[in-house]
Amino acid sequence: MTNRPLPPSDQTRDLSDLAGTEFARLRAEVAELRREARSARRVAFGASAALAAGLALGLVAMTNPEVVRVIQTKLLEIVDDQGRVTMVATTTPQGGRLDLWDATGSNVARVGANDAGGDLILWNRDGKSAFTAFAAQSGGRLELGQANGRIGGVLESSANGGRLSLANGAGAAVVGVGAFDEGGALRLGNRDNGDAVVLQGAGDGGSVALGAGDGSTAARLRAIAGGGELDLAAPAGGPRVHLAAAGEESIVLAGSAAGASQLVAGKNGGGFDLLTGEAARLASIESNEGGGSLVLRSGAERAVASLGAAPARGKGGLMQLYNDDESPVFAAAVTADAAGRLALGTAAGSATFIAESGKDDGASMSLVRGGKRLLAFLAGSNGGLVNLFSATGAPIWVAGNADDGSGGVTVLRSEAGKDLVRIGVDEKGSGNVVLFNRDASERKTVAGPR
Repeated sequence: MTNRPLPPSDQTRDLSDLAGTEFARLRAEVAELRREARSARRVAFGASAALAAGLALGLVAMTNPEVVRVIQTKLLEIVDDQGRVTMVATTTPQGGRLDLWDATGSNVARVGANDAGGDLILWNRDGKSAFTAFAAQSGGRLELGQANGRIGGVLESSANGGRLSLANGAGAAVVGVGAFDEGGALRLGNRDNGDAVVLQGAGDGGSVALGAGDGSTAARLRAIAGGGELDLAAPAGGPRVHLAAAGEESIVLAGSAAGASQLVAGKNGGGFDLLTGEAARLASIESNEGGGSLVLRSGAERAVASLGAAPARGKGGLMQLYNDDESPVFAAAVTADAAGRLALGTAAGSATFIAESGKDDGASMSLVRGGKRLLAFLAGSNGGLVNLFSATGAPIWVAGNADDGSGGVTVLRSEAGKDLVRIGVDEKGSGNVVLFNRDASERKTVAGPR
């Protein structure tokens, strides 16, 4: 805003609407005194005294004094004792205007009307705007000027709130406070006027964001539905950490462009995931009803191996290998008797080979098809035992050490489990064969020579 020039000192006043010849005479006397004071450069105090005396004499001489209620003019000047104009009241296309000058002749203040209402301007002696307040269509606006003429601060209102802005010496608005329909916001800028701190409130809670030097967001803390979350990020492609808590679950995610890790905690336990750059899980540490487990996955998140506690609590550990369909084809586990168990499975995950140790001693090995054992080997306290089973799972051939005699014994059985043939060693150490009828009610013994 620049200073306005002083109006001409001899400009004619328009007072035609004033009544009475005596007041007209006084007006002429005042004008004459002003012309004489300026032309002779006399002290304004003498002119003011003469003017006051003339006004007093004129008013006393009036035979019919009347009170003047209205004075109309296009321009009004107020001068000081030296005759310098210090105040001017005039009109503009927008309305009235009042200007003030200081003792140095600098236009330092103005009050006027604009298209939206009124305004107030204060200048310093260098002609730089120091304070401006004016009405606008959206509300009011206040500006504080710096010594260099730039705007240092702005306070304004709008249709949906208000705003406060503070600028640095370069004129960049590095501090901003705003109120909006959805909440309030605070913004702090760095030396390049990039976002350094942004504090914001909204309908679902508040948020705080910290900016990096390159203009990206380095950290953000905000409220979300049912909880909150925290994000930490390095420059593009660098490590990133994300923490979130919502409802009954919390998540910690850390990673970079090459990979990531994730820690999840829920109502029934927690887990840790190693992720790719595309957030696909490669490895997981999980908790279950029996304890914890480690799961290794392919790039498509298919489980390929697992190691940990068996799902049934108290049974011990379990290790499994999976095919592309995530069916277990190899398993090593602890049995209900706290012994070891090994199993091989089909493509569909059905066990076909099972080997396990006994509770106290010994071991067994079984070949399975369709869920039924067809061949079994057993190492027991009295020696080894072999079983062959029918397609229905019935033992039809048994070979092993005899429980009631010395040496080995072989038994052939029917589908119904009846002994049909028994080959073994008698009490004298000789071999014998015992044949049974169909229902094992009759028997015939064939003994060897004695």
